[in-house]
Order: sequence, then C-alpha cells, then structure tokens
Amino acid sequence: MPKIASMGEQALLVTLGHGLSPATNSRVHLLAARLRGRDIHGVIDLTPAYAALLCRFDGSELVERQLREAIEAELEQRAGAPDSTKRKIELPVSYGGEHGPDLAELAAEHNLTQEEVITLHTGAKYHVYFLGFMPGFAYLGGLPERLAAPRLATPRLRVPAGSVGIAGLQTGVYPLASPGGWRIIGRTPVQMWDAGRESPSLLLPGDEVRFRSTQWEPAPETILGINPAPEGAPAFEVLMPGVLTTLQDLGRPGYAALGLSAGGAMDPKCAARLNRLLGNPPDAAVLEVTWSGPSLRARNTTAIALGGADLGCTVDGRPVPVGVSWLVRAGTDVQFTRQAGHWSGARAYLAVLGGFAAPRVLGSRSTYLPAAFGGHEGRALRAGDLLRAQAALRTPGEAAGKRDGNVVFKGGDDSVTLRVMRYEGEQSPGETAFRGFVQSEFTVTTQSNRMGTRLAPVGRPNAACRQPELLSFGVVRGAVQLPPDGCPVVLNADHQTTGGYPLLGVTARADWPLLSSLMPGQRIRFEEISIERARLLLEREMSL
Repeated sequence: MPKIASMGEQALLVTLGHGLSPATNSRVHLLAARLRGRDIHGVIDLTPAYAALLCRFDGSELVERQLREAIEAELEQRAGAPDSTKRKIELPVSYGGEHGPDLAELAAEHNLTQEEVITLHTGAKYHVYFLGFMPGFAYLGGLPERLAAPRLATPRLRVPAGSVGIAGLQTGVYPLASPGGWRIIGRTPVQMWDAGRESPSLLLPGDEVRFRSTQWEPAPETILGINPAPEGAPAFEVLMPGVLTTLQDLGRPGYAALGLSAGGAMDPKCAARLNRLLGNPPDAAVLEVTWSGPSLRARNTTAIALGGADLGCTVDGRPVPVGVSWLVRAGTDVQFTRQAGHWSGARAYLAVLGGFAAPRVLGSRSTYLPAAFGGHEGRALRAGDLLRAQAALRTPGEAAGKRDGNVVFKGGDDSVTLRVMRYEGEQSPGETAFRGFVQSEFTVTTQSNRMGTRLAPVGRPNAACRQPELLSFGVVRGAVQLPPDGCPVVLNADHQTTGGYPLLGVTARADWPLLSSLMPGQRIRFEEISIERARLLLEREMSL
C-alpha cells in the first residue's frame, strides 16, 4: 500500500514501492503528472525517484492538508495507460583506457574480457527512471545482471563530465565533472546538461537509451551552462575576492525533477530583508560572503547594507555596522577586515542599491557552483571582476541610514542546538537510531559546504546509527541523512535532490540562519520538536 509521510514542515514523501520496478516507477511519474495538473497553490516542487514522489510545499498546514487530500484522491484512481511515445536516444561511448579506468578490473571480477563487457553494455536497452544526484544525472535501469558491481570503496575526487558508470544494477552518465563512486567504464562526448537549452537535461524520465561503442578524443573541458554578460551600471571592482564570495538570490525552485536543487542564499531571510532595507525587490541578488570578505572599489556612488556575521566591514577605513544601510561614494573602498569565528558566524551578506545585476538562468541570478552557471560567470568572485547593479527606485542618499536589527547574526557559542523534526516514513532508520542521534553530540567538520554540513560524533558513533543504503528518494533542504559511517550530514542550499541514505529528520526552517553560520569545530546537539512547533517558530521568524 502507498504510504505518505511528512518530511519536516515543508514536504510529503509518497512511497509506492521498494524495488526497481518499471511499473512502480510509471505510477510515480503518473502521480506527479496528475498533481501538476491540479495546480495546487503553494506546491513548489515535485521530485520523482524510483518508487517514491517527494512533494515540496510552502510549509503551511492548509497547503499540506490540501496536498494530502489530492494525493489520496489520485491514489484511488485507476492507473493510466503506459506512455507509448517514449524518446529513443543513442549515446556514443569510448570504452576503456583513460576514458574507462575501471573497465579492466570490472571485466576481471566477472571473468569476462573487456570486449565482452562492452558487448553486454551496448547490447541492452536502458530505461530512465528519474533524474537526481546532480543536474541531468539520469538513473538508468536495464543493466545486464552479469555486469552488476558495487560502488568504489573510496569515491574519486573528480569524475570527468560524460563518464559512463555502473553502480549495482544501474548505469548512468555524469553530466558534470564531480566527485563520484560509480565504476567508470567509458565516456561520451555528448553534452548531457546545458542550462542554456530549452530543456537543460538531454535525458528525461521515460526515455529509452542505448550505448554505441566508438573512439574519440575529447576536446579540452569547457564550462557548461549559459553565462551571458550582465546589464546595469558599474557598481564595484573586485580588488580581492575573499575565500568564497558568490552572487545569490532566493533560488530557482521548480527544477528538482531535473536533479537541480533550488539553491539560493544559505540565509534567505537575511538576504530578503537587506534588499528591503535598500528598497530593492526581496529577490534581488546579493553577495554571500563565506569566512572572509572581499575588497571592493566603488565605481559609482551607491548604498550598501550588511547582514549576517560581522566580518569587520569598513568603507574607506570607517567601520560599517551590520544592519545599517550605508552610503558609499565613487572611488572609495569597501573592505572586510576580520575572518569568521564561532562567535561571529560563517557567512555575511552585502546588498547593493538596485540589487547586483546578473542574467537570470532558469529563473534565478543565483550562482550554482556544482554546474558552473548563474551568478557572475557561474563561479566565485575573482580579483578584477566588475560587478554591476540594476536600476534602483531610490537615490543613494534616500537609501542610506536605514536600520534593521533582524539581519544581525547575534553570534553562536562553541556548542549550539538545532531543532529537528523526526522523520517516520519508510526510509527512517527507526526509533532507536533517532534516540541515539538526539542524545549524541557532534562537531562540524571541514568538509562542510553549501551542499551539506558534515558532522563527526564526539566519541564513538552510536552503534544504532550504522544503517545500510536505501533505494534513492527525494530529499529536502535541512534533511539529516545518515551515511553508513554513522556521521550525519545536514543538507544545505545546493543539496543533491535525491539520496539513498536513511533519513533521521529535518531541521526546522527557522534554524536555517544558525545552520548557515556554523564553523568547523563547533559542537552541535539536536533537540526534537513537532512539526506544529516548527511552523510556529517559522511564523515568528517571518513576522520579525
């Protein structure tokens, strides 16, 4: 029987089965299509996976109730006829050698020659179950059982774009260069993901895919995506970029079915309030500053506003308070003089009058670093960059001198507490594991980033926390995943849209500012709260 489970205060996960079944997967996509047809106000994104559909909404109790009723009504309907109009796509692949470093070892493990592996792999028809893990990454079923192989014990730090891999009974093509643990047997020259295309992903759910053996020499790798030059008046020249400074807005929801998370500012409330302080639209692009800030030279007279951590911003040597809009005259320098610490927080935000100019890519100006698009040329700032600003409704003098104390991060202790809602769906590791989790203390590791905050247990990991991987399913920002090593990961703005680790719970959205501010070495505990309590906390946060 289908099961519906709340995933925090902002999503429902509908589980329709437990295996790699084309019939179950068809039901998942049919349910997604029917829910899209209902056009329920407040539903933000639908993320199909093998046997489950994640339905993300705005977090309100009313929308959740309407969504539940719609899901239950659709599940009572008879299944529709299978789609007979599937696309058929052939991908050329150069197998083995530098393109397929795992082919020889895989062949030896199965007592096959490399040529036999290639013949088996190219002789099968593959079905696209869903897209996840990264933008445009299609999970393909249909791999011959003789080629099934576990993932690498130690994932590679970098797998080139176009690499064709095997994991279990699945095969797939890496659309972008990224870390990865699949067994790489070849590589295709076909561009699998391009944010500038009408349909950014080459492969879509329901497609039939075949591979064809060929030989090719790849051209030097180039940045994928679309990054046209921005319009607007010059605002700042970047003298020094800081550790990691990117353009971010409120994100690009609606693309989870293509494997692309919403992204956007790690602290969206702070970004929106800074924009309002200057009279900008709340979704105007701001600078997100991580750990240490940039040095900027004003090209025109403007106004800025700072929020989040106090990283010691000065304008021509004069300290600029956090939470105050400030006049910046042409030719003056804006500098950050401190590095982030436990008491100040990891991230600061700088808004400019009018908002920073950047092309909208898939509906947003946010930088998406894993796929190198959006923001300023799809990357972090570099020395010599010229940042532009959009036209403003106020003059710099009118915008300066305003205050908002609610954009100031008050500082964190060496030990902080995050509030978490337990997940009780099919993919939960169970009551014992969750109790061990909330009774444990963790430290933030140096591997934390915009994709996830990685935690290491203080002392021995709780034995109940060691769980096997699951069939991949959709996940939300704030979800707490439990990898086999017992070290939880809290998903952040640029998180993977699907995952196969057991799900302990979801951090309250009201705690996103605190989560975004965490520094390596800080200690964390988790406190269980109800979904109703999390909604009240969020309402209070939004009203401030």
